[in-house]
Amino acid sequence: MNIELSLESLGFSEKEIQVYLAVIKLGKTTPAVVAKLTKIGRPTVYNLAKSLISKGVIAEDVADKILHLVALPPEGLRAGIERARIDLAKREETVNSVIEEIGQIGSVKNYPVPKLRFVEESELSDYLFQSAMKWHKSVLAKDAVWHGFQDHSFLEHYEDWIDWSVRKFKGPPYEVRLFSNSSQIEERLEGTISVRKVKFLKGSQFTATTWALGDYLVMINTRVKPFYLVEIHDELMVDNMREVFKNLWPLV
Repeated sequence: MNIELSLESLGFSEKEIQVYLAVIKLGKTTPAVVAKLTKIGRPTVYNLAKSLISKGVIAEDVADKILHLVALPPEGLRAGIERARIDLAKREETVNSVIEEIGQIGSVKNYPVPKLRFVEESELSDYLFQSAMKWHKSVLAKDAVWHGFQDHSFLEHYEDWIDWSVRKFKGPPYEVRLFSNSSQIEERLEGTISVRKVKFLKGSQFTATTWALGDYLVMINTRVKPFYLVEIHDELMVDNMREVFKNLWPLV
C-alpha cells in the first residue's frame, strides 16, 4: 500500500494528502509555495492547512512576518487514534445509557424476532457484526455447531469479520463445519483457525453461502453485485437444514 492510499484509509482527503506531502517534502514552507507545487488555489490551501493542523500533522509558524507551514513528526498521526478511542468510549457509554432508559419505559419486554430480514450490501458488514452474538447464542442452544456451505468469495470480501468473530467466539464446545470451494484463500486459512473445519465437495462449486445457525437460516450472495443477505428465523426449517449438513459431513 502506498502512502497516498494509507493516508486515505486514515480519513485524509485527496487534496489534504497533496498539501500534507508537499509540506513534508519541503519541511517548512508557505501556503503560496504549496499552492504553486500542488496547483491548488491558495485559499483552498489555507483551509486544507487548518484541517491538517486539527489532525496534528502540521503546524503554523507565525514567528516570521510571513505565515509558514511546518511538518510535525509523523507520530502525531497517533493522536487521531486516541481521539477515535475516546469518541468510541463516549458513544458506548451513550448507547448503554439509552438501552437502560428504553428498558425502563418500554412496554414490550420480549421483543418479537422478525421472521424474514433482507440486508442490502451497504448494510451487510454492519449486520454481520451486529448479528454475530445472536447467531452464536442460537448455535450454542442447539448442537454448538455452525453448519453450512460457503462461497469462498465471502472470505475474500469479509475476512475482517472472520478474524473478529474467531477472536470473539472461541471453542470448545463451539465448532464451525463448512463445505467450501477449493481456493487460494481457503488454502491460506487452512489450519489457522482451530474451531473452523472445512471440507470440499468434489465437482461442486458454491456460488452463494448458506448457514444453519440454531434457529436462523442465513443466505449470503457475495459473488455478484449488489451483495445481499437473507435471514430467516424459523426453527422447523433450520432443523431440517441442520440434519442435512450433519448427515452429509461424515460422508465427505
